[in-house]
Amino acid sequence: MSRIYIQRLLLTTIVELSGVTLAFFIAYSLRLMRDWIPFVQLPIPYISYEQFVPFVISGVVVWLLVWLRGWLYSLRAHTPIVEEIRLVLTYSFFWFFIYIGFVYLARGWVFVTEIPRLIILYTYIIATTISILVRFSIYTLYSILYTKRMITRETILAITTEENRSEIAEDSYYNYRYIDPREVDQIESIIRTESIEYIIYLGEHSELGNIFTLARIYWVPLMYPKISRHTPLSSARENWIGWVPMIELRAVSITAWWRITKRILDIMISSILLIILLPLFIVVSIGIWISDPSGPIIYRNRRIGQYGEIFALYKFRYMYWRYCTKEEYGIDDGAIEYEEKLKKEKNTRQWPLYKISDDPRKMSFWHWIERLSLDELPQLYNVLKWDMSLIWPRPHQPREIELYDESDRQVLTIKPGITGMAQVYGRDKNTFREEITLDTYYIEHYSASLDLAILIRTIWVVAQRVWR
Repeated sequence: MSRIYIQRLLLTTIVELSGVTLAFFIAYSLRLMRDWIPFVQLPIPYISYEQFVPFVISGVVVWLLVWLRGWLYSLRAHTPIVEEIRLVLTYSFFWFFIYIGFVYLARGWVFVTEIPRLIILYTYIIATTISILVRFSIYTLYSILYTKRMITRETILAITTEENRSEIAEDSYYNYRYIDPREVDQIESIIRTESIEYIIYLGEHSELGNIFTLARIYWVPLMYPKISRHTPLSSARENWIGWVPMIELRAVSITAWWRITKRILDIMISSILLIILLPLFIVVSIGIWISDPSGPIIYRNRRIGQYGEIFALYKFRYMYWRYCTKEEYGIDDGAIEYEEKLKKEKNTRQWPLYKISDDPRKMSFWHWIERLSLDELPQLYNVLKWDMSLIWPRPHQPREIELYDESDRQVLTIKPGITGMAQVYGRDKNTFREEITLDTYYIEHYSASLDLAILIRTIWVVAQRVWR
């Protein structure tokens, strides 16, 4: 997703939620005026600032939740401002009644006093007005920046014949690259090798499947005009390109806000665990140093991350240093050749995955490290660096990735994780195809409940290995 989208989302969110907060306090001040409405003398109710603040906080939180439900805080294509205003008017109306219901139900256990109903009405009117002004101002600002080319335009690959180009209304936010649907090889090459924000498809419906497969592998949203002859699929949602409504075929189920939430949780949980587990880190480090002081305690292993980027994965070393592969250290001392020899002789898993039985390279201390999965703990630092996440598919080595089929590379569309579905369902018993299937399922069916299930099962699997 474009960095510009993220900047615009954060700007809109921060300014708009600040405006909603301001709306509450403006409404509070208006309610203290008894004669500002002509011919009406209102009694002035008493509610202190200390009593009022919980209403403000809860009101902003409810606003945020309603807006998230309405996709008003999402990293979608540039929605026309008229459509944004329609959504603001619709969901602010929903917020008004939802918040009134919440205030009523929470009276006595969340709020110690009542809030004057006119404050909520004033807030609704003022916050809706502020929201419309904020979104119109940001829309205008970015339109100017794109028009003057002060912001790099994203590229849209429009797969259409010459006679069907009229179905696409070009927008100043994008650079449009047109290509005939019959140029199959060129289309596949562009999707594989070039940076594309969206694909718009107006070819034959029978040929859509193969293009969608490539779009899914390389994580490019595929859309076609909503008003065209095509039929939406079950994985579709409404989107916009300029003023034309589109159907977007989603490759993954995780939304932008869930990615942000997941990142925040990753930072919080990994930081806490690093502090709590510090004594265990010290004990394991002493054990490794006693077993083999010739090498580093924490070992760097070269792995492939999101979009095929190489990163250094950190692990507690449980092999003798002379046998460790040292690609990340720039050392070639024959350790890789020895590992390849052991793979041929003692591999117990289906290629390209491997697990060497009775591995002679392991130190005497390795049993407890590997059995309790303690070797993975330094990867909490990888999580902080944003090389990895706590829960997502495990990263593989470059020489394993080289053996992937193109369809297998869908697992590279998200960050790797410390644990994932393949690690808690089958683990070492999985074949390569079973592992890819589990990881692909996770990518396409992500949810917070699925993450929670994997986390609980990870704890259970480790506990079983302790008592086994």
